Amino acid sequence: MLGVAALVVLAGGSARPARAQTLETPRARQGYWIGVGVLNVTSQLNEEGKNRGSYTGNAFSFRVGQLLTERLGLGLLVDTGGVKKGTDQGNIVGLTLEGSATLWRDLSAHTGLGLGVVYVTDKSSLDKTMRGGYGSNYLAGVSYDYFPWRKRLTGGWAVTPTVDFHAMPDGNIHAYTFFMGVQVLWWSGLPRQMLLLPEE
Repeated sequence: MLGVAALVVLAGGSARPARAQTLETPRARQGYWIGVGVLNVTSQLNEEGKNRGSYTGNAFSFRVGQLLTERLGLGLLVDTGGVKKGTDQGNIVGLTLEGSATLWRDLSAHTGLGLGVVYVTDKSSLDKTMRGGYGSNYLAGVSYDYFPWRKRLTGGWAVTPTVDFHAMPDGNIHAYTFFMGVQVLWWSGLPRQMLLLPEE
């Protein structure tokens, strides 16, 4: 019952007129974001208590979200990558709900929690059984949004170097993974009525 009441209050608060909202100074990082990235992967795998060493590979990421305040955002991250070490090959997949905080200018920190999957197969073995599992996926990372083609007052295209660390301490295989690379993001910006504009 309390949860329903809270939702009603939040819904009512979000419907207030634009002039009652706090106006923001125009910046590139405003509004919604959506983007994709190509990343390098380095993953430390521990299988049933045995350290399997470092696996490397490449990954693809998809991010979408919104800045809820001038500094705090909430979004969804999907990443999937292939990893390899010797004759072992496999995949790492993550679905993470992430929060972000602007640290300085266009530099932001990310943290989150979601679901992760990791599995590997020994390609040299006649038995191609997949080894792996799934479980909690914890995220910590940083990124910087660079706007080389900025022509708009707010929003626009960003090239975003990113470093994310994912920890999967559950399942038969525990994975501790760095995703490092570049994303391309589109920021929607804010409508003019939500911006603090000069009188001219």
